[in-house]
Amino acid sequence: MAIKEEILKRLYEGEAKGEQLAEELGVTRAAVWKTIRSLEKDGYAIDAAPNRGYRLLPSGIADSVGINRYLTSEWEVEALKETDSTNNVAKARAAEGRTNYAVVAQSQTAGRGRINRSFCSPRAKGLYLSAVIRPRLTVADCGRITAYAAIATARAVEKLSGAEVSVKWVNDLQINGKKICGILTEGGVGMEGGTLDYAVIGIGVNVLSSTLPPDVAQVATSVEDETGKRMDVNALAAEILNGLSALESEITKPSFIEEYRRRSSVLGKTVLVNGEYEATVSGINDDCSLTLDVGGQAVTFSAGEVSVKTV
Repeated sequence: MAIKEEILKRLYEGEAKGEQLAEELGVTRAAVWKTIRSLEKDGYAIDAAPNRGYRLLPSGIADSVGINRYLTSEWEVEALKETDSTNNVAKARAAEGRTNYAVVAQSQTAGRGRINRSFCSPRAKGLYLSAVIRPRLTVADCGRITAYAAIATARAVEKLSGAEVSVKWVNDLQINGKKICGILTEGGVGMEGGTLDYAVIGIGVNVLSSTLPPDVAQVATSVEDETGKRMDVNALAAEILNGLSALESEITKPSFIEEYRRRSSVLGKTVLVNGEYEATVSGINDDCSLTLDVGGQAVTFSAGEVSVKTV
């Protein structure tokens, strides 16, 4: 393990003096100081004080060292400074045969949401994570994956922030009616058996306060802006991954669907469908499809067919 990663790991464990780090790692005090400066250049917030040493402060940097501290399930974690889209990286890793693999990035240059919408990804202000899993599910079960990912993420945000999180069908999480998270699930299907080969679950959470583009700021917010709390992005990533590790065993249980309905911010509401006409959301089905009352007629939509916005 490189000295930079060793020092970062030690700082995650608590305060450490320069001479102590130098002795433990078998390097000079100058090498420690140089590494601390390099970590600060990378974006880490490090407090230094005489007679006390170095202390790592909360920041928006997601890294494998920090995430692995909180994981209670088996995941291979890769951390990038920047990428076009973590989903693109994850799909490439899936093609290599990886599973239980997760990639996080400090920023994305081409983050994507559902229906080819862009996802704003300011550097070190959010969690941008994609996970590769290979659950033994049929194609019919695949519609539940995004919904389960939404529940796993909502639970994680609630645990770390104390805020109540709702789900705007099918893939947005909200606090106080404003979006804090979007989820994009992509996958590959085995042509012969009609079963899922792999799923890539992309999750973007607005964690820390940041200046969003005006059009985005109208509908989106961050966990910090809504709660006043600075969540640890590494703890959040680990909590989400720990939740996703139970996907295969939980995704078909009635309790999951019941929680998804309970968290819904659109059930029973009037919505604008694809920006064209209004309808009332009359139900969320067991496969997580949506039933709308359109002029007295019940119409069912899957996630890929419709976009809804509360009126």
